[in-house]
Amino acid sequence: MGTSGLFEARLGKEEMPQGEVHVFCGAYRSDEFEELLQYADHIVFNSIHQLKALGPKGKQAGKSLGLRINPQCSTQEGHAIYDPCAPGSRMGVTREIWNAQMDAHTLELLDGLHFHTLCEQNSDDLKTTLHAVEEKFGDILPQMKWLNMGGGHHITRPDYQMDTLEGCIRHAQETWGVEVYLEPGEAVALGAGFLVSTVLDLVENDGPIAILDTSAACHMPDVLEMPYRPVIVGA
Repeated sequence: MGTSGLFEARLGKEEMPQGEVHVFCGAYRSDEFEELLQYADHIVFNSIHQLKALGPKGKQAGKSLGLRINPQCSTQEGHAIYDPCAPGSRMGVTREIWNAQMDAHTLELLDGLHFHTLCEQNSDDLKTTLHAVEEKFGDILPQMKWLNMGGGHHITRPDYQMDTLEGCIRHAQETWGVEVYLEPGEAVALGAGFLVSTVLDLVENDGPIAILDTSAACHMPDVLEMPYRPVIVGA
């Protein structure tokens, strides 16, 4: 189970005790890290600074440690807010930063690398991204035990190119000898439930406007952040 913080990790450990709990967070709170170690199996850091500061504790607790990388390869169009490879992105370590900050002792803490650059995309974009990962970090990967290719893979979409995905996985396994992880969370859960709402009123201002007992900001933030329009039954 892929999680993004302390409480999701606890949920995963308690509700899916037979599986692995993987955690990635933009930054970990030092006062919560000891508790996090009770729940997480894999801990992925977003910066070399936090890996140096908290990684030794994780290693002493027997955890598998990773670092998120930024291959600087954008495959999204018009979605900069959700593009971890956009200029100025806070997500992941570029090779330039790696070269400036990584040292041999810190490298010994690492078991794997993680990248997450896709958003509802097909495997051709993964192939493009993996090529960039190989170009930037191919010399590091043979020293790793695993490679996490993150989420954004729309594997349940009818036109998804599964053979290309399989080729990417085999390439990583055969080239670097790593175990490969994927996190296709949305693809698995998409359409699994409904948000039930009621139209309370209809008003007019340059067209009809429905007032609902729900909130885009609270319940459907993607509608505000991205060019999404929710699918409404009967609309």
